[in-house]
Amino acid sequence: STPEIPRRIKHLKAKIRPSNIHVPKAKVPTRSDVSSTSTGPAGDPKWLLTAKSPGEPVSARIAAVNQVGGWLQSHLERAIRKTPGESEWFFEDKEVVAYLDAGLYGSMLDVLTHTVWSIIDAEQKGTEEGALKAKAGADLSGAAAGVLHNLIHPSLRAWNTRGQTQALLMTLQQVLQMPGCPLMHEKGVKVQQSDEVRQFTALAAKILSNPGALAVLTGHHTIARARLQLLRAIVQRGKEEDEKAKAQSQQSAMAVVLLQRCRVAGGYVDGAPAPAWEPVLDRLLDDEGADEMRAEAVAVFEQHNLLASAFVKFGFEGSVGL
Repeated sequence: STPEIPRRIKHLKAKIRPSNIHVPKAKVPTRSDVSSTSTGPAGDPKWLLTAKSPGEPVSARIAAVNQVGGWLQSHLERAIRKTPGESEWFFEDKEVVAYLDAGLYGSMLDVLTHTVWSIIDAEQKGTEEGALKAKAGADLSGAAAGVLHNLIHPSLRAWNTRGQTQALLMTLQQVLQMPGCPLMHEKGVKVQQSDEVRQFTALAAKILSNPGALAVLTGHHTIARARLQLLRAIVQRGKEEDEKAKAQSQQSAMAVVLLQRCRVAGGYVDGAPAPAWEPVLDRLLDDEGADEMRAEAVAVFEQHNLLASAFVKFGFEGSVGL
């Protein structure tokens, strides 16, 4: 990290105006001593590559998604046998973490998004070939939606036992909704050197500079929960133009972008990502970086909007509380 950033943050903390946002204390989560023999199978990166390659036959892509589904099922079965809230959580299993870090969720979301657009394109052609392509695409998007459902569903399990995680995610989302957060503004709006921006920066730093909070917030269980909250808010917005649901969807999309970036910002140590917050916050306070992250938040929202529709289409919405 840049030495200048901690100095600037320290200065901002000294200048911060009182806020009604309470930052909860956090301790580094303890890892359960689970031996390597008790972890589930490893996920194969080749399955992800095949699944998202448009040049591969659709049958091969469906088979690859189904292999991912089989891998996921074996991990879910192991997780169900454990007591909720005790020992290792689904998202803390070594092999689950490794496969998620290899791009599991993003790959399946890309498969779904691109396939849905290709189905729309094929249907618009109105030809017999187009109809066959649309049917094959529907099978592929259905398989990808099933995997994504099974990846999000575990964030429901034992969530009420994760008080520290709940409090931290809620607080971070409140901070992201502050007027001084650059993500609250449209693309192209310059980042101002104002009291509001300083207050946002100081509060964001106060949360993320705590090693315990950073470890909790950048864990896959927290990111998955933010995704679930985003899906729920999108569905709520669809039912009625609810300002609260609109704010919730904004907060959740911004949290997903920020936390995913923080998870890998420290580079990789022994093949595993090292979380860091300073480079991410520094980038957010830069005009170009702010625009980059605003675009990411829009893309996250749009992809999850499509995913919410797919869940409804394939009958998955009930089991994830949509």
